[in-house]
Amino acid sequence: MITKYFPPFFAALVLLASCKKESSPKATPATVDPFARLDNSKSAADHQIYLYYQQTGFPVLYNDTLTKTPLQRLNLGYHLTTIDSMVTAKYLHNEADILAGLDFVKNQIIPNLSRSLRPYSILLTDSVYTFTSDQSGSGELVKVPVNAYLGFNTVAISYVPAIKYMDAVQLKKYRNDVLKTILTAKINADPNLTTKFYSISSAYYGKTAFGRIFTTYGLIPYAPKGTYGLLIDGTEQATYYDVHGPVEDLSAYLDTVLTLSASDFLGTYQNYPLVMQKYNYLLDIFKTINFTVPK
Repeated sequence: MITKYFPPFFAALVLLASCKKESSPKATPATVDPFARLDNSKSAADHQIYLYYQQTGFPVLYNDTLTKTPLQRLNLGYHLTTIDSMVTAKYLHNEADILAGLDFVKNQIIPNLSRSLRPYSILLTDSVYTFTSDQSGSGELVKVPVNAYLGFNTVAISYVPAIKYMDAVQLKKYRNDVLKTILTAKINADPNLTTKFYSISSAYYGKTAFGRIFTTYGLIPYAPKGTYGLLIDGTEQATYYDVHGPVEDLSAYLDTVLTLSASDFLGTYQNYPLVMQKYNYLLDIFKTINFTVPK
């Protein structure tokens, strides 16, 4: 009888021993975040970036090499489309430019963002451009330079070497373009945020303001854009304008609200009830995502 049942009994002992061995696994060493900035006393830029990282935990980058050992690179273009996968960045090499870019991030960008709004990192670059299809229908791709680009785990800031030449107005516009890139991504991540905002002008999207009478041909009476809850975006013509879609609508509002103070916005648009209604909806959105309009 003992001989007959020994193999299963022995197997059970082996299984029990193996389970016991696996019940006390060895701890795996913690993986170091490749975005963590390390000190380099030989480089003033690296040293200041390191100090800022130690103070805030926020990584500022200036090339696509995250770590050298092992080699890990930044993936800027994370979109699945062919166009966005070809986003191209020209990186910085001048230390003075890197330091100027770091000061810009420290003083103009991060102070205006709550922790929930901050991107995972910011990449300082000489230039960034993506591509779009040629509007002529040729099928060719046209290079499109951008001030800021939302990438994978980073927001790339372009034209950093030009910062030293910017006056106060240009610097504000530059700052707003970066903030707008971050805000647009956050707002679009939750469609419920913009339901009320878009509903005000949605009946006019895709139409053209021309003449005096509504028609069945996609026309609406020509009137100041504010009449329809829309803001000027620079595409208007002398006798008509096209009403674009929600993307352009939100973009125009972000450009204007980030530029004008609350009192200036009220003074400019107080006679357009739909604009003021959308303005208040946008302020509600800002409150929800914890963003305060910079002064």
